[in-house]
Amino acid sequence: MASLRQVDIRNFYIESASFIQFSRRCRSPFVFFDTEFPGCIFRSSKHHTKLSPAERYSVLKLNADVIRPIQVGITLSDGATSAATWQFELNDFDLRSHPHAPSSVALLESSGINLTRNRQFGIPSVWLARLLLDAGLVGDFSKATWVAFHGCYDFAILFKALLQLTTKMRVRLPETMEEFMALSKWYFGGRIYDVKCLIRRCDGLYGGLEKVAEKLGVKRAEGKAHQAGSDSLLTCEVFLRMKKIYFGPADDGKERKMPFEGLIFGLNS
Repeated sequence: MASLRQVDIRNFYIESASFIQFSRRCRSPFVFFDTEFPGCIFRSSKHHTKLSPAERYSVLKLNADVIRPIQVGITLSDGATSAATWQFELNDFDLRSHPHAPSSVALLESSGINLTRNRQFGIPSVWLARLLLDAGLVGDFSKATWVAFHGCYDFAILFKALLQLTTKMRVRLPETMEEFMALSKWYFGGRIYDVKCLIRRCDGLYGGLEKVAEKLGVKRAEGKAHQAGSDSLLTCEVFLRMKKIYFGPADDGKERKMPFEGLIFGLNS
């Protein structure tokens, strides 16, 4: 469906031009994205199903304030057949000095992510934030629809990168979930979907991204699991298949409004 382009400091400017050009060709682009990061450092003593929305946000904030992203994958699509995928290698994370969960780092390395190379040749996440702004994909003027799978940390990571554009200081998430959602709505618009929320309305679908894809008969087109570009592309294909099967046109031919708009799984859902 789409070729996967790996981006680091050596080809960032060339790929940025292609990224902006493709995004502007789509009048109302869909942005499917995934992030890879070095795991969660803090966990609640309660089971996650027992946490209130405020408590879930508190745990998210504790982690997102200290972790640094490793990869961001973005698949741009017109919502039909045209799509392109970029995998941005980031240099924010240094294994020698930054907080991380060893088991999560081991999983990423076994999936083919080279942390040493990323530190040497990756780009700062703030460069990606600037690219998203230049491409017209964020801000109150944007017509983009943002889609993730179990996206609370994905949105938090991009949120921090966007905030970093306005300050040289290390940024932190807002103190409350209400503030976070209000600012997220400004950055990403109200057109946010989390596939993990959508499967609640899809009979027979459950589990993680790989399981949902398997149930829908969608095969991973390129790359490996736990690599951001490949996962963003699989999220795209899963979403479009779900939309066709479960949320297609109504009997009168009008397009159905998809449920759970603006909800992020693991946070406010």
